[in-house]
Amino acid sequence: MSLNRFDQRNIWGVIALSIICFLIGGAFLIPIPYFAIGPGKVVEVGPLVTVGKEKGNEEGSFRLTTISMKQGAPVDLLLSRWTSTTELVPEEHILAEDEDKRDYQRRQTVNMRLSQNQAIVAAFRHAKRPVSQKVLGVEVERVLKEGASSLKEGDVIKRIDGEPVASIQQLISRLSRKRAGERVALTLLRDGKELRITASLVPLRVEPGSKPRAGLGIVPVEKVEVKTTPPTHIDAQEIGGPSAGLMFALEVLNRLVPEDLTRGYRIAGTGTITADGEVGQIGGIQHKVVAADKAGMDLFFCPKDIRPEDQNEKTAKQTVKRLGIKMKVIPVSDLDEAVQALKKLPPRGQASFKSKTLTGVA
Repeated sequence: MSLNRFDQRNIWGVIALSIICFLIGGAFLIPIPYFAIGPGKVVEVGPLVTVGKEKGNEEGSFRLTTISMKQGAPVDLLLSRWTSTTELVPEEHILAEDEDKRDYQRRQTVNMRLSQNQAIVAAFRHAKRPVSQKVLGVEVERVLKEGASSLKEGDVIKRIDGEPVASIQQLISRLSRKRAGERVALTLLRDGKELRITASLVPLRVEPGSKPRAGLGIVPVEKVEVKTTPPTHIDAQEIGGPSAGLMFALEVLNRLVPEDLTRGYRIAGTGTITADGEVGQIGGIQHKVVAADKAGMDLFFCPKDIRPEDQNEKTAKQTVKRLGIKMKVIPVSDLDEAVQALKKLPPRGQASFKSKTLTGVA
């Protein structure tokens, strides 16, 4: 039985439609070796921070900023050319060697925890309030492919061959005279329980021409306990990475001083922080500026460019100028500079901001 022309047209129409659907679906779903990065969320820090029994009473607010990041697809190649809000970054610029997406998420979680600790210490030191830090051991952030199979992510190494390990430097020192293939006795905490295990040392990757070294084949991070008076807690929920350090420190500090540092302003920002209050560079600054502007923020703190390779301040200024953003950008090098900038601002309502960038203080 033959098909008439109408039936043939229907068949070819279905085939053409199927091909179109496949191409459209592929444009959105087929992964490419890039991450698509753009503006993310702007999150009020106050509800995430508890100092003592109270959560604070500010007229304004401090907000942390994030970027959005997803696996790139062919459609993102087009978006990155047509819009300024989508940036394609090669996977190898985001993921460490031998690191998959799960490893990356864990690294970001660890970085967030470290950032919170640093922010709390910096704020309490600035306010001259009681604070102490204690290294509980060296935590296994990740076990490398060639690493000791007896170790697991999250293990906290307390001793090696009976000798205490209170820092990464001590861990390296304890292993410096040993060779690959030797076995060491480890005392560690796993899921809250103390264990004693043995592990075989493996040859570590070193730079060409460097002396061979043996180790456990792990990515280590120091497990630190911070104690304050009053007790302080930060719950970042699902947010990861170290770049909210400055904003956490400002929020904690605002609970410790009598005046309201916000002065009624909606203040967003980004920047890593050390226990001494130094503010460091971060990634994706242009996307965070855009996110903060869309959220209606008045001010935006960013890391000041200090070293020749620093680009945060420069990029933030360029983004504000290019997009005609009226939000004020304040580059700072440390926590004290951020505090002084806020103290010199007039109370919100008395300020008349024009589209320019403040440098250091207003």
